[in-house]
Amino acid sequence: MVITTPAPSVEHQAEVATHDYRRQLQHEISQDLKALSKVDVTKGLYAVFADWAVISVAIYLAIWIPHPLVFLVAMIAIATRQHALLIIMHDASHFRLVSNKTINDIISNCMLSYPMLIRTDSYRRNHLAHHQHTNTDDDPDWFRKSGHAEWKFPKTRGELLALLTRDLLGGGFISSLRAVHSLGTKKASKTGKRRGTIDLGMLAFWGIVAGVLFFTGTWTYALLLWFIPAWTILPVILRIRSIAEHFGLANQHELNASRNYHCNWIETAIFAPHNVSYHLDHHLFPSVPFYNLPQLHRRLMEQKLYAEHSHQSDGLFGMRRPSVEQDVSPTANALV
Repeated sequence: MVITTPAPSVEHQAEVATHDYRRQLQHEISQDLKALSKVDVTKGLYAVFADWAVISVAIYLAIWIPHPLVFLVAMIAIATRQHALLIIMHDASHFRLVSNKTINDIISNCMLSYPMLIRTDSYRRNHLAHHQHTNTDDDPDWFRKSGHAEWKFPKTRGELLALLTRDLLGGGFISSLRAVHSLGTKKASKTGKRRGTIDLGMLAFWGIVAGVLFFTGTWTYALLLWFIPAWTILPVILRIRSIAEHFGLANQHELNASRNYHCNWIETAIFAPHNVSYHLDHHLFPSVPFYNLPQLHRRLMEQKLYAEHSHQSDGLFGMRRPSVEQDVSPTANALV
């Protein structure tokens, strides 16, 4: 039997409202929350440059040592850093990269979103609607996925593997592209129409990049080491993270409509850079930038309300209990 978590009913939403966990927690940690919400430009920009440094080294090694295995490792490393750039762009959509909103978006577009063929403001519209209406029909992310078999859980390990293999072979690229370009309103999501005008900044950015690639004769490397990872490996990473954030959950109130998943170092490097695994905490207090989420989590765990009712998973895969995989796959529960 295939089960999907239903959108909350009116009665359920009224019940959740009576809990009002977020407001209670905000009252308990108000002073800490104010300090943790401060933007540290140095930490944010350091993370951006560190990700680009890894990408640069991977490209250099792949060109310097033209071996298929080196190319494969470089492609995986680049895909993980493409994901990392998107995580920081997510923070920028909350204006958590730089305090000045104009500069925040300029940096985000030029160094984070344009390279991935998206715009920060387009993502922001989608994402803020997701925060306002999490796991309901007014949530554009939830609405886009609801009713599709690939987003119904639980699944067997075999079904999950088949789905991820399809993504790896390029099948997840089109759906990922549509997802990041969605504007995030209920009307836009249901009609499939998108607002917006042509972004001259993105055209200029890619015009310059195309010119450099043409005159240096490096377009083949760009295809192999930037676009192929983005079309194959990155969709696998994005799907696993999306499952981890909002699927296989009770979805009864705001403390179990999302989860934190505490990863080992390998899972963190590949699937959960920049503390994105503290997703529940981010939903509760999106004003806190990614580098302060571990401190926020420690403070929240001191609150009995949070400690007793929040959904915490011990990693992504079934080696430990309880993992995200065990939440979404009965096979994992049977075998571990």
